[in-house]
Amino acid sequence: CRRRCSYCDFAIVPIGANLSDRGKSGFETMDNAYRRALLQEIDSIGAKEKIKLRSIYFGGGTPSLAPLDTLQQVMNALLHDDDSPFVLQRGGECTIEMDPGTFDLSHLQSIKRIGFNRISLGVQSFDDSLLEIMGRVHKSEDVYATVEMIRKVFGGDANYSIDLISGTPGLSLAKWAETLSEATRLQPRPKHMSIYDLQVEEGTAFWKRYGDQRDSEAQQLNAVDHDSTPALPSAEECAFMYSYASGYLRSKSFEHYEISSYADASDSGNISYRSQHNSNYWGYRSSWFAIGLGATSRVNGVRIARPRALSDYCQWAEQLSSEPLACMVPGEDEDDDNDELLDLAMTRLRTSDGLDLDFVAEKFGQKCVVDILCGFQLALDLNLGTRITSEQNKLGSIRLNDPGGFLFSNNIISNVFLELEKSS
Repeated sequence: CRRRCSYCDFAIVPIGANLSDRGKSGFETMDNAYRRALLQEIDSIGAKEKIKLRSIYFGGGTPSLAPLDTLQQVMNALLHDDDSPFVLQRGGECTIEMDPGTFDLSHLQSIKRIGFNRISLGVQSFDDSLLEIMGRVHKSEDVYATVEMIRKVFGGDANYSIDLISGTPGLSLAKWAETLSEATRLQPRPKHMSIYDLQVEEGTAFWKRYGDQRDSEAQQLNAVDHDSTPALPSAEECAFMYSYASGYLRSKSFEHYEISSYADASDSGNISYRSQHNSNYWGYRSSWFAIGLGATSRVNGVRIARPRALSDYCQWAEQLSSEPLACMVPGEDEDDDNDELLDLAMTRLRTSDGLDLDFVAEKFGQKCVVDILCGFQLALDLNLGTRITSEQNKLGSIRLNDPGGFLFSNNIISNVFLELEKSS
């Protein structure tokens, strides 16, 4: 990344805002070390036959800052070398996260040639003052220039997603409405939007300024002690921003298919622009490989977390050649049935499709359905959730209502967990 944003607690390495610094020896040394570690980790997979993938996602950080040669070598190691472990299924997504202002037209053309067919663009806001408060380097003009480059390279039907953040310091309700309006007017139209409510994470610049408080007393203290900096929106204002986004984007033919995710549904055909990569996380017994700094994989029910510091990760990857299993530190033991059920309930209730109770009964037993319904009764009583039955599905499914149920999803899901844990 060019620098750490005020809200960011990800595992990143800031390299400076001046893009010309990427040609200097310090950056080259870091890039060479990281690339070598990535290739070592890919090589350690040692698949006997090609593993079929639905999607590949180069996340960040800011992968668009990586040299093209590094991106090409990593992609070759994943898919194209004789001993590469993976193959991408036909129609599969290959996404790269990119920040406005970090690349030019020629760079984007090369990104397409390397094999990326989907862009995830870190827009966050169209207001320069808010971008500055968030610690972002780009300006609104960079966003518009980037979208135009995407049109030139990928065409008028380009498959790209944008990220936006609500609940940020200084963001008014009127400005949030303007942000959403601006997002839907982009040409070409985004095929996907991820909209996140600001979470003030410990250790970030925002934490030092705001802590974890959004209540009225904290707002008053902010106003008294920090007159020169904007206050956080209240919890009530944040809730309104979430509800407004849901209603507005659905009115503009976006499908609100997961708590933070919207897919373009304006196409009259059967094309779905739901994120294939993220959707995999919400499936039953899903597996995903992960490579790189701070990444966590889940294969055969085993989660493995990689180190978050670059030097530690490079050392960890170096060991893989001699100790391909011994040096891998599982984040959790292999999932048991109870863990799998909790994970299934949490992920499915975050989606508009909801939780299939007949599936739960088949995999985990009828008693688990009774416990889930007992915990979900809170949502039904408060009109935050719905149970849907049909002749085909005897037990039916449950889902949270949009937007109210999604807003209180943590409370409802915690109540379901409580009932399930009583019987475990």
